[in-house]
Amino acid sequence: MEKQYSDEENEDFLREHFESTKYRGRLESPTVSQHLLNRTCGDSVTLDLNIVDNRIGQARVVSQGCVISQSAASILCETIEGKLLTELKSFDVNMMLKSIRIPLSPRRIKCGLLAFEALQQIMSTIE
Repeated sequence: MEKQYSDEENEDFLREHFESTKYRGRLESPTVSQHLLNRTCGDSVTLDLNIVDNRIGQARVVSQGCVISQSAASILCETIEGKLLTELKSFDVNMMLKSIRIPLSPRRIKCGLLAFEALQQIMSTIE
């Protein structure tokens, strides 16, 4: 059974990812990189990946925008780092939204999925 978190725990989780610098920044020589802009609100993300032996060795992100988009970008990096590319093929929208741990309104879903969309564009170029 899946662990249930309180609203306060979920808010703390998002805040920790928003404030964390662990996955922030650019990689010096990324294997692949993707930049996306949410034209509706102005959020932007640049996702850099180092891929070694078909595995995400490092994931880093530069994101600007709301708490949700920046937190989701950090959550994505934490989720995918160390994963095999074949594992990422099954990582879908619902899994990403679930990893954010708070329900998003229709207007905020694009914010929460911006980094995920960058990952999907990267995956489509390396398949």
